[in-house]
Formats: sequence, structure tokens, C-alpha cells
Amino acid sequence: MLLTIAGVISAIAIMNAILPAVSRSANAVTTASNTVDERIKTDISVIHAVGELTATSSPSWVDTNSNSKFDFFVWVKNVGDRTVDLIAETDVFFGQPGDIARIPHSSDAGGAYPSWDFTLENGTEWSESTTIKVTVTFDDGCPSCIKPAGSYFVKVITSNGVATEKFFSI
Repeated sequence: MLLTIAGVISAIAIMNAILPAVSRSANAVTTASNTVDERIKTDISVIHAVGELTATSSPSWVDTNSNSKFDFFVWVKNVGDRTVDLIAETDVFFGQPGDIARIPHSSDAGGAYPSWDFTLENGTEWSESTTIKVTVTFDDGCPSCIKPAGSYFVKVITSNGVATEKFFSI
């Protein structure tokens, strides 16, 4: 009888120690699974990039948006199944090879340049099949701020770590 009571108490003690650990492990696995699911279903693609230069043998500045600053425009399409939230928390890396830097969003730049901002091209949120137009703005005393013609690199990384990149020439 005494041995049976001791066995039941031992079993209860073991269950009280093991069940919380199993529950925590199950919650961790569920959270990790949801994070992986979100990343797998999120996908973006740079579809076009251009700067404010004419396509001639001697390029010249064309202020296409009349802001008196030199801009690059990068169109990024959501090709995944998930809406990308927190677009302003996206990281944008930009520059010529050997001189690539993280460009802050205009809300983080404090009025300094370069900075970037976005507009939704065909929707009210960055959902499936929606494109955003990322504008990377430079202000080097325009109109003398013309960037040199040549190769440029842009990399866009969403807040959940999904990235796309593109080399382009102007």
C-alpha cells in the first residue's frame, strides 16, 4: 500500500515537472512554425529601377517629379501570398558597387538625404500583386547633384527578412 502511494506521488511529481516543459516546447515550435510560414508566403521582386537621367550618350538630369532633387525610382512587386505590413520598416540598400549604403526611410532620416519613401501604385496596402514605387532621394545641391551614369545596386528587405535585389544601369 505504501509503495503504491509513493508511486502515485512520484508520477504526479514527474508529470508536474514534464508537462510545463512540453507545453513550452510546443508553444515554441508553433511560434517558429508560424514565423517560417509567414516568411515562406512572403515574397517580393524588384521589377524595374531607373534614375533621373536621360538615356543619351551624354546623360543629363531630368527632374521627372519636380522636387529639385535627384531621385532613383525602384518598383517592387509583392509576388507572395501575404500582405507586407510595416513598409516603412523595410531596409533599402542602394549605391554603386563599392559604395553601397543603407538608406534610411524619410521618417527616420530627420530631413537629411539620402532617404527613401514609397507610394502604393495599385492598391491601398502592399498585398498580393501590388507594386510599390520606392523613391530614393539625394540632395547634393541640385541640379548639380546628378549621379554618374553606370551600374547601381538596390536591395530591399522586408521587416520579416524577405529580400530582393537588382543591379541596373543608367
